Amino acid sequence: MLKRISKLLCFVALASVGSVAGAEESIAFCLPQWKEMHFDDSAKAQQHLAAVQKLRCEAKIDSHGGHTDVVYRSPKWKSMEVANDQLAHQWESWLKKAGFETLHGHAADHGGDAHAGHEGHDHAAHDHAGHSHAAGQVEEVNYRVTEWKTLHLENQEQLSELTAMLKGLGCELNSTQHSGHADLSFRCPRWKHIEVGSHEVATTWEQWLAKTGFEVKHSH
Repeated sequence: MLKRISKLLCFVALASVGSVAGAEESIAFCLPQWKEMHFDDSAKAQQHLAAVQKLRCEAKIDSHGGHTDVVYRSPKWKSMEVANDQLAHQWESWLKKAGFETLHGHAADHGGDAHAGHEGHDHAAHDHAGHSHAAGQVEEVNYRVTEWKTLHLENQEQLSELTAMLKGLGCELNSTQHSGHADLSFRCPRWKHIEVGSHEVATTWEQWLAKTGFEVKHSH
């Protein structure tokens, strides 16, 4: 999965633009490999199948030996919009438990703009609205891009996947279609951060964000 992130950069060229667009509260998600969930209750299996199908995953069900397996994947990044940050955390938690990798950008202090020195934000142990983490359980990658950047994309698949990722990061977006290509413009003027479960994943996202045009801070 980590290698797939950098491959998206092969198709993009960065430049500045000056347009405006709004961004919703979004979560991006991806599950490249087939995931198998085992259910002893067939009704719960059907509920899980319906949920992943609603998320536009490839999914199938297999009943045998008195139990049911739901098998699914989502090899390309997709995004979903929710009404508020609390719901975003609830869905992100569900997605992670279901095996997905997620992206959900948080405000620097989850309620204000302070970022200098991460004032008011405790990296050792912190509690955001809707979820909490003990010390050492997560790493944060902080990012922003104050000026509009443009990704020049050659096909719809690249446009769809990068749109989902940038939505998940909480960026403002604007896209325009041209003959044979599309331009995806984005900015994220205020500091945000993503929370990941390991130093390796944090470093990979730090590199991807920097190459894509973001200013990045990652506290090791």
